Amino acid sequence: MQLFTSPTSPYARLVRVTLLEKQLQDRVDYRFVDPWASPAELLEVNTNSRVPTLVMPSGQVLCEAAVIVLFLERRYPEPRLMPREAVEGVHARLGQALGCIDDGAGVITERRHGDPDTPLARRRFEALQRAANAVAAGVKAPALADDPDLGDLAAAVALDWVDLRFGDEIPWRAAQPAAGAWLDRLLGRSSFAATAPPAH
Repeated sequence: MQLFTSPTSPYARLVRVTLLEKQLQDRVDYRFVDPWASPAELLEVNTNSRVPTLVMPSGQVLCEAAVIVLFLERRYPEPRLMPREAVEGVHARLGQALGCIDDGAGVITERRHGDPDTPLARRRFEALQRAANAVAAGVKAPALADDPDLGDLAAAVALDWVDLRFGDEIPWRAAQPAAGAWLDRLLGRSSFAATAPPAH
């Protein structure tokens, strides 16, 4: 398999963490690219120039983080990241975490390429604040940091990314200290240490 990825994309990080948790990293050729530069090699397989993009040995291309991680869970079910008795809950937390990242990506895009003082920009930031606190509130059992499922992995990627990009603006840890402790434990796993984004 070939994975087009970026060291700073939280979407791509979720896929990389999932591959490591499933011990599949040796089956993947990692292609680190800057999707904002629309490199030809990425455009050839994904006209949207987005990461992550997974190219199968057959040539089939899978795009979008949720599609890819759910495919990996089905195609390589062990070690299991979606307990049979908790499928709906895992899907719910996966969607919630990716929605939080979507909100943050919208805020960053607006700040870089638009006007951060428009009503739309303010609405996006307010949505991000709500989403980050909701993801943190969804962390129910800190002990699960030792046996995370796909929803946990997505929540951790989202919250760590919010800390990285918006830490001074969205102090979710102050309101959710147990979730902060849970995240710190999860970030100690080798899959998170190996995929930590560079400091900006």
